[in-house]
Amino acid sequence: MREQVIAQFSSDTTRNRTILIANVMDMFAKKQAIDDNSKTILNRLVLDGQQSGVYSTVTPPSFMPDWDRQNAMHRLDSMLEIFSLQVSTQSISACLQSLDYAAPVFRRACSEPPEQPVNLANLMLQSNLDLRHFVALDIIQSVTTGRPTYIRYEVPFSLELCEKIYQVQDGIGLQWLHGFPDQFILLFGWIISLCEMPGGNNAELIAWVETCLPQIRIALDESGDPGLRIGRMVVQECWRFAVLIFLYMALGQAHADDPRVIRAQKGFMRLVRGVKPGRNPDAYLFAPIIIVVATTLAQDQDTLRQRILGVRECTEPGTVGNDVMLELEDVWARARDQKDDPRYGRI
Repeated sequence: MREQVIAQFSSDTTRNRTILIANVMDMFAKKQAIDDNSKTILNRLVLDGQQSGVYSTVTPPSFMPDWDRQNAMHRLDSMLEIFSLQVSTQSISACLQSLDYAAPVFRRACSEPPEQPVNLANLMLQSNLDLRHFVALDIIQSVTTGRPTYIRYEVPFSLELCEKIYQVQDGIGLQWLHGFPDQFILLFGWIISLCEMPGGNNAELIAWVETCLPQIRIALDESGDPGLRIGRMVVQECWRFAVLIFLYMALGQAHADDPRVIRAQKGFMRLVRGVKPGRNPDAYLFAPIIIVVATTLAQDQDTLRQRILGVRECTEPGTVGNDVMLELEDVWARARDQKDDPRYGRI
């Protein structure tokens, strides 16, 4: 490990890049926003990462596949490190553009041959953080935008697989980073694959997922402040309702007025209203709120609006959080004017 760290920071370029990232992170940590100088630095870092990604994908594969994958993983690590800053300080379009560049780098870092789909369950059970981080970003961007995933996945799903992932959460899980368990990534990926499959919209299959979802165990962090623990639990259970709504509206093509959707929305809103506003949990609720956006009640819309705008960076124009709020307002306005049908895919 010591030798790896020394090798990673052996060049002036790498050390300078690390210092620049640390400076931008330090400013954001203090103010939940960055100034023009930091924005310029971040834009430069983003461009460098994208150019590095292009270089790695146009370079012919070497005769040493393991070395090739390690090189791709190193570049992916650098790109995702910058992406963690982009999510809080740049627009949705800028973040999606970075994922455009990162996707082929991720694919080159995978062990499956290019013509084969990537096995999602195997990835969720392996220790490489960057590969699992990209998978989570890919699946969630698809769930929240309706766009296809960047990568073609093979997605097995069972409660047994979920239990295996649960057993390794403490060691390699990314629940601490995303606010929801890795098992839900697997389930979302499986539902997405069913949406693309003829006959996937099956009432019996939907009913089976309904029975499975409450049985998926979520690792609970018993340490720290009790208020933070409650906030984390609320976020995780909000995601459980978001999975249901995605199941009904994306796979089942249900309307927002469907009784099952309304019931899940009420459960989601009951959880949100049951915990005090604050950065934790509200900063982790953007993605599930997008899935639950089809709610037609003005009172619910006011609550979600207040929770999002209570997070500092969401008030900054040109950030993901602010973009999300603008999109929500547009969806709600179209629904009020009856100019749009609030079904999944039109949100």
